Amino acid sequence: MLPTLRPVDPPLGNYIRPGRNDHLVLLQLAAENRLGVTGLVVDATLIARQDDLIKEAQTQGTETVLDPRTADLASETGLSLSGVADLPWAPGTTHSIDDLAGPGGLLLAEELAEFVVKENLTAILAPTHVLASADDPWLRVDADLTKQLRRGLDSRARNHTPIYYPLIVRSTVFSEPRQRITLMNTLRSLPVDAIWLRIHPFGTTSSGPLALRRYIEACQAFHDLGIPLVAERTGTVGVALLALGAVGGIESGVTLGERFSLDRYSRPRNGKGFLPPPRVYLAQLGAFLTRKQAQAFFDHRGMRAAFGCQDPGCCRRGIDDMVQNPRRHFVLKRAAEVAKLSRTPAELRSTIYMDEFLRPASDAIVRASKAEPSLGAVQKRLDSWRGTLGALLAEDRVNSYSLVPDGRRVRAGDE
Repeated sequence: MLPTLRPVDPPLGNYIRPGRNDHLVLLQLAAENRLGVTGLVVDATLIARQDDLIKEAQTQGTETVLDPRTADLASETGLSLSGVADLPWAPGTTHSIDDLAGPGGLLLAEELAEFVVKENLTAILAPTHVLASADDPWLRVDADLTKQLRRGLDSRARNHTPIYYPLIVRSTVFSEPRQRITLMNTLRSLPVDAIWLRIHPFGTTSSGPLALRRYIEACQAFHDLGIPLVAERTGTVGVALLALGAVGGIESGVTLGERFSLDRYSRPRNGKGFLPPPRVYLAQLGAFLTRKQAQAFFDHRGMRAAFGCQDPGCCRRGIDDMVQNPRRHFVLKRAAEVAKLSRTPAELRSTIYMDEFLRPASDAIVRASKAEPSLGAVQKRLDSWRGTLGALLAEDRVNSYSLVPDGRRVRAGDE
């Protein structure tokens, strides 16, 4: 009699959002068949620049998810960001609730559906906006826009194209039970295939003990919706969220974007707004250093052996490649982190994460911070995570798991 085999869990979601200058590195990895991501989040303002990458990703079966930047279009600050005002669906002035509550909303949905078809993208982020509370009028408008978008896609024979709903709220709204219930009641009726969480202020640099615990508990409540959750712009702490089953996928910039903040929609821009250069990822610590810091760090005795990349498929020339080509190193290491968790049964992921990353990292950071003082903040963060996540596990509070996004429609919704 043949033994009964345990079904393999689907791979966890690992979405990369390529910035303006990231596509060449990702194209090289795609050419080597080492892209290793679930999907690419395609910024609508960069689609022409990244056309070759998008086409190659589609050839390899990687999702291409359009971000139409609609939240930016509803704020003066967002509208002033590079390329946003030039989008085909951009208004002459900022979008208001009145603009999108009637025929204007239908027009926007139709334009987005047509763009998805034209560019042959495989999924789209719903045209949502910042919610001040669960009673914000934008919630109703966004719900209608999402339904109109679904109808627009279906009418163009794209009924297989998933819609992912970005929930853009403050952490106080996300974690407050009454408001959470109101949000969930609305989301439950929508034809969406995952909820993408943009929670302010949360991410690797904004994940103190209470913030982290409340985020996980709120995600567990959202599991009741029966659709996947994806954590946007959470950075390294996103890997912990995957391990504990809070979310089924994470979205990352390439060495940047480790924290989501609503300041991007409200804070006036200073200067020309150039992105900072890519940083060097120390995978053993889940931490980043600037190139200058990394070069000095690896000059200290023992740091190369302890924290340098030893994978010739990633960094053929070791530390030199790690510092000179930090984008490649990060994408491969993040893919490896997610793949390792994916290979582990869901109920064992938290143990693997604690035993094989978090505890060793919080011990090793003590030595590393002596060579690079800026890592002192990382040491405090890792110690905090270790205490918080350890307590959740000891209390048996990890008792539900997010579904995993797989690029397919998961339900029809109320259309």
